Amino acid sequence: MNRPSPPRILIVLAHFDETRNPRGRPDFIPQGTGHLFLAGAFARDRVDLRAYSEFHDGPLVDEAAFADLDMLVLTGVTAAFDRMQHLTAYARTKSPGCVVVAGGPVVRNLPVSSAETFDYACDGDVEEMRAVIREVFGEWAVSETILPRFDLANWRGPVSYIETSRYCNFKCSFCALTAEGRRYHSYDPAYIEAQLRNAPPKKYVLFIDNNFYGNSKDVFYDKLDVIRSLWREGLFQGWIALVTGDFFRDPANLEAVRAAGCLGLFSGVETLNEAQLKRYQKKQNLVVPQLEAIQTCLNAGVAFQYGLMFDPSSQTIEAMQEELAFITGETTMPLPAFLSLTIPLLGTPLFDECVADERFLPSAKLRDMDGFTLMTRPLDGLEDVALFARKLSRLDGNRARILRHCLGFYRNYRHSLSGRQMIHLLANSLRLALPSVLHRHGLPTRSGSDENLTYVTTTQPLGPLYTPAFRVGEGFRSHFAPTMITDASGALDDTIARNLEFRTSRRQRTGTGIEHSSS
Repeated sequence: MNRPSPPRILIVLAHFDETRNPRGRPDFIPQGTGHLFLAGAFARDRVDLRAYSEFHDGPLVDEAAFADLDMLVLTGVTAAFDRMQHLTAYARTKSPGCVVVAGGPVVRNLPVSSAETFDYACDGDVEEMRAVIREVFGEWAVSETILPRFDLANWRGPVSYIETSRYCNFKCSFCALTAEGRRYHSYDPAYIEAQLRNAPPKKYVLFIDNNFYGNSKDVFYDKLDVIRSLWREGLFQGWIALVTGDFFRDPANLEAVRAAGCLGLFSGVETLNEAQLKRYQKKQNLVVPQLEAIQTCLNAGVAFQYGLMFDPSSQTIEAMQEELAFITGETTMPLPAFLSLTIPLLGTPLFDECVADERFLPSAKLRDMDGFTLMTRPLDGLEDVALFARKLSRLDGNRARILRHCLGFYRNYRHSLSGRQMIHLLANSLRLALPSVLHRHGLPTRSGSDENLTYVTTTQPLGPLYTPAFRVGEGFRSHFAPTMITDASGALDDTIARNLEFRTSRRQRTGTGIEHSSS
């Protein structure tokens, strides 16, 4: 008897690049890894499996990639819902019997629309993928343990991505995790070790937790014991992690992570304005003065990176520019790794606040929740704020100030930071000061070359991805229409309202903060 050919599976990390870059961003750190964890749910060597990241490689438009598929698995952030619909149309056109599975924040925030679009709309964590595989193909196709399939990635960079915990124990008003309402929990040390041993050796490790520090000192130190042991074994060269502001309350924490091979930490500073931090409900950043925490970290020999956010609906241009001027002039702190506008993500307290106050602009599109497109009514004039947003990511007009900052930062920390750490931090400053130079050399920058962009959601063009890359079935034309947040008058769109009402009622029935077990 001939053995049937293995089912053909395609897993895609769907993405709209805010830079409108059609080639992907292979040099960007961090990369998304959801598609690789999902791939780990399938039994190795029993299925014909391909994993693709649109963030890394650009939009998937190859017609042949969608032919003869048995299953398409999709993941991505909520703003990528439209892109998931595009990919679904492609798969169902080229492979009519293809089963489409979707999960992640998209499904949790748009449960009704997801159920109408995909065959399986998974509200749970990555482990739920095993139940879907079992139902569609059978037990033989299910992996016993979910380990990320790094072997399916074509990354050439020096970084491996590992996860030691899930969700976060804080409730910032703008955060997607607050909208999801899941409880923070850490993984078993044995699973953390299994991931590290499964990753490509001799690289650097980036722990992609939302909060590496967590809410238990004992669990944190148990985790460090595993990491320190494997680092000393030579399994990886060093590591970076994301921690919340309360981590810096105890100086012993810095000593402990450095002794375990830590090279750098990322923390969500978001703003140095205390009133704005309180508005964001970011209480963890009020535990230790932020500038003091940054300086202590750098002087301890641990690189520090952070992001900044600006909210034109609650901050004036003058206030935002004053904060930028302070940071570019303060050489005891590095320049931010990224700058963006605050995003009122679906289901967050900030989103609810914007709806209640009628702050959303008319004809606001889900696709535009990218951190660079203005979604809400600003305090200042729309044209002035749009210009501020256009210049924000590369700090236009501040080149000389940034270069002076580089020199001052180097003088302050040349003795406490290694050459490798210093080069990494100063390279980020160079990216802000000389974006055109980096862009010519193929490095990821926001070039701003598309003069059609308005940076205002009402008038921002959808872009070429909303035109099918190849002919799709007539019944799938609606898959290429944008999901609207508001209508032309600025009122909440009926479809969004329906999704959020269902989401709220389901939470009331089942309770919030349900803890899902780790692998």
